[in-house]
Amino acid sequence: MSDTLGAFYLGFDLSTQQLKCLVIDQNLKLVHSESIVFEQDLSHYKTEKGVYFHEDGTAECPVAMWLEAVDLVFERMSQHDHIDLSLVKAMSGSCQQHGSVYWTQEGPKLLPQLTVDASLKDQLASRAFSRNVCPNWQDHSTGNELQKFEEACGGATQLAHITGSRAHYRFTGPQIMKIAKKEPETYNKTDKISLVSSFLASILAGEFTTLEEADACGMNLYDIEKRDYDETLLGLIDNDTKSVREKLGGKPIPSEKPAPVGIISSYFVEKYGLNPDCQIFPFTGDNLATICSLPLKPNDILVSLGTSTTILLVTDQYHPSPNYHLFLHPTIPKHYMGMICYCNGALARERIRDELSETRDWEPFNTAVTSQSLNNDNEIACYFPLGEIVPNVPSLYRRATFVQAADDSGVELKLVDSFESVAHDAKNIVDSQALSCRVRISPLLSNDCEDTSCKMGSSLVHFDCDNFPLSEYTKRPRRAFFVGGASKNDAIVTRFAQVLGATEGNFRLETPNSCALGGCYRALWSHLTHEKMTSLKFDEFLNETFNWDTDVRSIGLTDEKDWLHYNKKIQALSELERTL
Repeated sequence: MSDTLGAFYLGFDLSTQQLKCLVIDQNLKLVHSESIVFEQDLSHYKTEKGVYFHEDGTAECPVAMWLEAVDLVFERMSQHDHIDLSLVKAMSGSCQQHGSVYWTQEGPKLLPQLTVDASLKDQLASRAFSRNVCPNWQDHSTGNELQKFEEACGGATQLAHITGSRAHYRFTGPQIMKIAKKEPETYNKTDKISLVSSFLASILAGEFTTLEEADACGMNLYDIEKRDYDETLLGLIDNDTKSVREKLGGKPIPSEKPAPVGIISSYFVEKYGLNPDCQIFPFTGDNLATICSLPLKPNDILVSLGTSTTILLVTDQYHPSPNYHLFLHPTIPKHYMGMICYCNGALARERIRDELSETRDWEPFNTAVTSQSLNNDNEIACYFPLGEIVPNVPSLYRRATFVQAADDSGVELKLVDSFESVAHDAKNIVDSQALSCRVRISPLLSNDCEDTSCKMGSSLVHFDCDNFPLSEYTKRPRRAFFVGGASKNDAIVTRFAQVLGATEGNFRLETPNSCALGGCYRALWSHLTHEKMTSLKFDEFLNETFNWDTDVRSIGLTDEKDWLHYNKKIQALSELERTL
């Protein structure tokens, strides 16, 4: 590392509401954070939290606003004495996933010709783009296109098997199809199409860069196992699939070996004093960058306990489902990122909390969750104040008691209107949310995660599209990392840890800058790898250099008996979900 003394690394996060840039040194220490908040700093675009919303469900962002934000973030950073931009060795970062930017034939040619006499906006906004707005992930205007994508493959399950996800409103393939069919003049004027991630990388490098492979998995166009665009799906956009491939810039950039997509544009060198040798490494999507912000190794999970609940998982198992997402991992070869999103997280828990306490105090709720005397061993429930994604059902509440069948072949379920008290609901909602996470991650964990000491029967249980023997659910993640608002609640986190049963530790941390920080770490590791200053794989590098003493807090290991305690509820949850 001696060659990198005095070096800085930048990580960007172009999200819906702001452009953030973090600066770290070679020891992963955060040196500076700079943010351009669109509604405040660029209010003249009159966006609503960075977006234009329309009555037909369309949601779009002005590309010129992003160009202006890039200039502004560098202008502000260049004014700080503690940041010498000439010491920046490399950049990477993340952007909101599923957005697409449409370039004219002239657009990519303008990038190497940028001069410091005018801004990015002035030189590019009116000439470089065939559309001056970019579809946003909140867009809900592609219903017809989603149907055609799934029909073309024989259904949602088949599309998920090919692309890692069923058809979703926000995904880029259906968006491009809509523009091609409803805006043919715009589509014909489009020479190249970027994701937001490759757009920002192109601006910084001063040349058009193609898509990054992991982010390309969020398009409903990319055959993940074949690692190529699917011809049938490309044909939905244009019968001339070769033309679609050319617009997308050819095959995406693979993650096997980090290589720069370019060197920093002379525009930024001359205008803001950037190092002329600064390397630009591929940018990726925001969720993919999040897993690069933590020392996640294969079979580790990240549990985000926010308004919704999201599980991110590093795995070598390609087991797609229409109820969750799989992406190629952005830095670890032959691995994937699993992503499971639940609508009902904190909101569902808070409604029960409010029934227990008029003052919205968490103490009665937490007391119920941790109570040893409150016995809910024969109770199971689902609490969905919002329509749920996993399982895919409308808003509903369903409670039941259960007993093991006499022949031990399953469980006998009895639906009930209520439990003995709301305290039982408090305990059951955390149990059921954690158990749902456990059964969904099990098929994505490697076989070497199987707990051979746990003897479970071979009875088949059904979740989503899978019928697996109970023994499949003896798999346990290696480590669990908890983030989000509810990760500060000891009762909730402890119960999740007990149900999930990580074998090598549970950790709690705050990640307010996770996307940009993932970009910083990726820039540092990519630069060192490319310059042959480290031979470690990304996960090995980050585990070795991560600031474990300051950036995470260990919450210990799960007791074996606590994890075993929840095994008998797996069949009960399966049977309850059959009734939804």
